[in-house]
Amino acid sequence: MKIKIFILFFIVISFSGCEKLFFENDISNTPLNSFEMFWKYFDKFYPSFGIKHINWDSVYSINRPKITDQISGIELYNILSGMIKPFNDGHVTLVSNYGRCNSKTMPSEYYSNMRIYPQSYLSSFEMNNSNISFWSVKNYNIGYISINTFDVKSETFVYSDDSFLVIDEIIKQFKNKDGIIIDLRQNGGGLPANVETIVNRFTDKKRLYIKLRSKNGPGKNDFSEWIDYYIEPKGPEQFLKPVVVLTSKSTGSAAEWFTLAMKTLPNTSVVGDTTAGCFSPKVERELPNGWSFTLSSKIAVSADMVQYEGFGIPPDYTVLNTKNDLDNKRDAMLEKGIEVIETKQQFQSPKHNKYANLIAH
Repeated sequence: MKIKIFILFFIVISFSGCEKLFFENDISNTPLNSFEMFWKYFDKFYPSFGIKHINWDSVYSINRPKITDQISGIELYNILSGMIKPFNDGHVTLVSNYGRCNSKTMPSEYYSNMRIYPQSYLSSFEMNNSNISFWSVKNYNIGYISINTFDVKSETFVYSDDSFLVIDEIIKQFKNKDGIIIDLRQNGGGLPANVETIVNRFTDKKRLYIKLRSKNGPGKNDFSEWIDYYIEPKGPEQFLKPVVVLTSKSTGSAAEWFTLAMKTLPNTSVVGDTTAGCFSPKVERELPNGWSFTLSSKIAVSADMVQYEGFGIPPDYTVLNTKNDLDNKRDAMLEKGIEVIETKQQFQSPKHNKYANLIAH
């Protein structure tokens, strides 16, 4: 029984958005030990030095001479923070009693990743679910779904959140719509299981959407075999008409898994900005001095073996909201999504399809 429980725990942890690394026994709290552990764990488990163009050995050579027994806590924090800043990785962080360092800097132009004056576009704007909300688009036969996170509400570990099953009610209400817009512009990620709960209601068949492999040794090319992840039809019914996914530079992690999955569908277009480029699940570790850090541990590629880690997924239609849009209460990204669905719907209707007319007659 104990063996079964351990195996189940290992499987569940391997699918979570954030994994915990367990290694050797505690070591003494000295600045040098904290520095060495920090460097070594990245050296062994971080998979993307190549695509980040980072020479980690050189980083060690530059910073090791700065570490002495007399170094202050804030000096050590500044050194470790400086080591990870060039990664520009949303899953690389350092947390200390002197502050938190996020390797990735998010865009300062907040209007580029937000809904602008939604009251002008949506039938309502009262949240109807803590994670996923939905309304109709005014003056159009289009549904709108806002997913702000794929995370869970529970404070204890769970594999997925049943609140995302509201998608079945949404599909039921939207089944007669000409299309659906799914807004991920402020979605920073969460659990892949919640991603699949949603996407499985939009796919017509089982489809490969992402492949992962782990850095599993000290060698630069020590990686596991690829693990494949699929979407497949689930739930009472699927929505197979045009879909637009809105993305921004704040669309990251599991939200990028969602975007990749939707891009495998022939009826889906992506509108907005390139995503954050941080697909890998992250692992967490504690330093001897009590500080904690996280790092990406896997390489992710799309079904056709394109690597978007560090680069992000480019949209099919690039549209950025500007300061002028904000001042004029105009959501240019959402307007483009409406336009894309309207165009697709027109060309898919029988009166615009000569082959459909031939079949009909």
